[in-house]
Amino acid sequence: MLTRFGFTDYENKVYETLHHVGKPMTGYALAKDSGVPRGKIYEVLHRLVDKGIILESMTGNKSEYQAVDIEIVIKALTQNFYQNVEKLRDAYREDRPEIDDRVWMLKQDSSMLLTMEEWIKKATSSIRLSLWADEFETMRPLLEQKQADGIQVEALSLGSVSSALQHLTTFPVPQWEHHSLERWRLLIVDEARILLAIFHGGEMKGVMTSSPQFVQFFLDFFYHDVVLTEITNRYYDDVLVEDEHIRKLLIKLRY
Repeated sequence: MLTRFGFTDYENKVYETLHHVGKPMTGYALAKDSGVPRGKIYEVLHRLVDKGIILESMTGNKSEYQAVDIEIVIKALTQNFYQNVEKLRDAYREDRPEIDDRVWMLKQDSSMLLTMEEWIKKATSSIRLSLWADEFETMRPLLEQKQADGIQVEALSLGSVSSALQHLTTFPVPQWEHHSLERWRLLIVDEARILLAIFHGGEMKGVMTSSPQFVQFFLDFFYHDVVLTEITNRYYDDVLVEDEHIRKLLIKLRY
């Protein structure tokens, strides 16, 4: 039976013999009763002593051996198994490939949206998302479900939307500058990867990367957008409607 746990056939025969006899035996007697060749018996015995499943005692100039209780052997094998599992897990954790810090280009619009949806589904800790209202609406049920699952979700929408998200900032599209606004998308997942897309030249073009530097930059950029939108909303009537200069600067900065 011990062969199923990585022991050799000779080691198995020696332990089984000692277990069944139930009393100490010499190497000579064990070679005779177990069928292990005399030329191999002491090598096998020393390995079993090192593995802790038999005991050795010196009586005069003679060594005797005794089997460790099977329940102790089972507990030791179980403990070793779990220790080896942890070592295996740690080894592969250490050998994971380095972060891919390359920047990948995205040009196909539908594929880009599907990629965003898949990233959101696989998020394990946090989601930051900035979208226009119509596209946000398509993502809303999934975002609300992720929030219900305990994922931190923070979102910014250009255009009014209704949502159960706890951290949602919205900015109504200003009709007086609607023609100059260009669409964008920003998704940051688990503070580990980003997808950014901007409408340019008649099509949506995007990039995605796991580069820590880019992730940190656009994480800061997301909160810059949120803060700026909150300030704009608060002082919309007092400043934006009255001051054309500030209004134009805001459009250049934010949109």
